[in-house]
Amino acid sequence: MSSDIDQAKAPGRIYSYYVLSLLVVFYAFNFLDRQIITILAPSLKTDLNLSDAQIGLLFGTAFALFYALFGIPLAKLADGWNRVKTISLGLSLWSAMTAVSGFAGNFAQLGAARIGVGIGEASASPAAYSLIQDYFPKRQRATALAFYSSGIYVGVGASLIFGGAVIGYWDSNFTPETRPFGLAGWQATFLAFGVPGLLLALLVRFTVREPVRGLFDGIKSIKEAPHPFKDVAREMATMFPPFSIINLAKVKNDRSALHRNILVLGASIAFAILLVFWTDGLLAEGKKAPIGSIGGITITTNVVQWTAMAIGVYCSFSWLQSIRNRDLPAAKLIGNKSFAMLSLVGGLASFASYGLSPFIFLYSSQTFGVGPESAITLGWILAISGGLGTIFGGALSDRAKKINASGRVYVVFFALGFSAIATYFQLTTENLTLFYVLLGASNFLQIMWLAPIAATTQDLVLPRMRGTAAAIFLLGTNIIGLGMGPYVVGLISDVTGDLRFAMLSVLGMFPIILLLLILLIKRVPEMERTVLERARAAGEAV
Repeated sequence: MSSDIDQAKAPGRIYSYYVLSLLVVFYAFNFLDRQIITILAPSLKTDLNLSDAQIGLLFGTAFALFYALFGIPLAKLADGWNRVKTISLGLSLWSAMTAVSGFAGNFAQLGAARIGVGIGEASASPAAYSLIQDYFPKRQRATALAFYSSGIYVGVGASLIFGGAVIGYWDSNFTPETRPFGLAGWQATFLAFGVPGLLLALLVRFTVREPVRGLFDGIKSIKEAPHPFKDVAREMATMFPPFSIINLAKVKNDRSALHRNILVLGASIAFAILLVFWTDGLLAEGKKAPIGSIGGITITTNVVQWTAMAIGVYCSFSWLQSIRNRDLPAAKLIGNKSFAMLSLVGGLASFASYGLSPFIFLYSSQTFGVGPESAITLGWILAISGGLGTIFGGALSDRAKKINASGRVYVVFFALGFSAIATYFQLTTENLTLFYVLLGASNFLQIMWLAPIAATTQDLVLPRMRGTAAAIFLLGTNIIGLGMGPYVVGLISDVTGDLRFAMLSVLGMFPIILLLLILLIKRVPEMERTVLERARAAGEAV
């Protein structure tokens, strides 16, 4: 490893910040297109005759599953192909699918378009995470990732503020007879959010340069993979049965891997069946929200939810298992306890935030009697506090790391600890103003974990593995967080009839998170220091 940096190839400071600013807008569109279902839900229920269960599946589980699982194979493009092209193509796909959503005539069509949004967005962060590492030196990466992550709350806030404005203007200024092109307000909103994304994709493609991979780390970069899309297809074949089982059956020297794979597949199916019967049994008949039937068997939201989770668990395990046969150095650097604990911290923290966010407006309307106008207030609070929280968390953690090797972990520990306290008082106060203030405080503190933990996971791997590492990290945040958080909170609310209790239940995640962080304080510095040593021991030529 060389510490020398080729200054002729190093990106300029101003240009680096231009690229980062563009990526923030790119990430904002990611969450804007993802969250828009929330503000359009009333119109979709009326025009497409959708149930609450179908709205929930469109918002969370189906999107999260495809987003998380496709993120793994698409990370191969980030690690072996041009990252700028990957970002541009992904943005083009999900923006087009957002626009196409405006022409959906039923649940199935809208669901298919949302799957397309999820697949397109799956390519986003692995490539962006990897790109940022080569535009900023190690000492600035948590700060850079914090700015990038602030796009989350820019998008979330924009979906509430501008989404409501578009559909409000359309519905108040046009009648069904005078609507331009016959489009309803929700259709116009999908188009208004999708088309600009296509223009942004062109801007990214033609103004962002692909940097030298690993330049700031002094590690010789690798060439682009000769067949990147075939690599993606091969990666997918390691995840989904029967291809995953066939691939393992070809490995003659490790039959135990095949047996473990089949065992996990069977256990995932059995566990999903048990969860369906258990959760259906908890609900009153009116709360089971049947979606349809197959062969006389009623398909409830619990069937879809736990089937999706079983698929997610099996595919994740199968992929992690197969990588040992194809890339042992990556398996060693990513498949260790420290990386797993970091990913679990991200997943559990996301469970808390995603579990609360879909119900904030509903809770405030039930508790304080506020009307639709409060959506704008909530949008600004979430956008400002969340955006500032991500940036402050990254900048503070980078400074803390200069003082102590575990500085980033300490920042996350205290931020999440105080956020749990703020969340408790936010959900128990009877004063609306205090509720808004505490929402801003808890949101600011809660999101401070993202950039430090993401940057730490990137520091535990080699440059060529960063896209894959980001995909695995995001796998936890999306399957545990987006896939489970909103559904579990909603399920508890349906079972108990108490939304406040259901939302307070997410606080049960924080003792586990804080314990994991205590364990990581000692582990992280050693794991960062020995990256090259462990990679060489696993066979990496560095």
